[in-house]
Amino acid sequence: MGPWEGGQAELLRVPFADFNCLVLPPDAAEKEDDYVMLSDIFPTGWHATELAGLKPGESVAIYGAGPVGLMAAHSAIIKGASQVFVVDTHTDRLALAEKMGATGINATGDEAVQKILDLTDGRGTDCGCECVGYQCCNKHGHEDNSVTMNSLVASTKATGGIGVVGVFIPQDPGAESELAREGKMPFDFGSFWFKGQAIRTGQANVKAYNRQLSRLIHHDKASPGKIISHRLSLEEAPAGYKHFDERDEGWTKVILKP
Repeated sequence: MGPWEGGQAELLRVPFADFNCLVLPPDAAEKEDDYVMLSDIFPTGWHATELAGLKPGESVAIYGAGPVGLMAAHSAIIKGASQVFVVDTHTDRLALAEKMGATGINATGDEAVQKILDLTDGRGTDCGCECVGYQCCNKHGHEDNSVTMNSLVASTKATGGIGVVGVFIPQDPGAESELAREGKMPFDFGSFWFKGQAIRTGQANVKAYNRQLSRLIHHDKASPGKIISHRLSLEEAPAGYKHFDERDEGWTKVILKP
């Protein structure tokens, strides 16, 4: 994002380094896998729970068990959520969520909603997080950018908050539906309005969180590196991207070692 080239290289020059760089605690080498998650997905997962307004003792449903969704689950557990549900159809990723202490929901759409309602005595969760974005799929495996948002409206209680960090874009020329091509969706606004819910969205301001999150890692209160599935060289990066893009089983999070 932004005007600068990425950092996937043997050497890099950091613009405005006094501001952009974060000085890590003394255990940086020992916990390298954990600290590298501060660059994006751990703060983004934390941001999802902030946008949703999650408080200790509350329940939350997280749609998407990719790296960001798993980090949202990790963040919710650290914050003291009473119930953390993670919705996805990839069993390997749901297994990781359950190892963290979350409840995996292997379903989509109405089926996922009903399972969450059943597990919350019909109330729904106190809040919810969208960690998939415009490429989410319906139960038939077809892209449908409205599935997670409408499911969140249905599975979140009245007056609950919904935090959206999954990427939704203004135009998607390759989308199947005309609405999606224009960056729009059929949204259940009637239920959303009637339930008095709130939605907050947007890209995470990583620097608003990374210093505090680094302290959680340092004091063994957080271990985001547990979701790393592969450690590759730069030469292996194209193959790693291919596996990850195709959501191949077991490819949860890849880090590159120059």
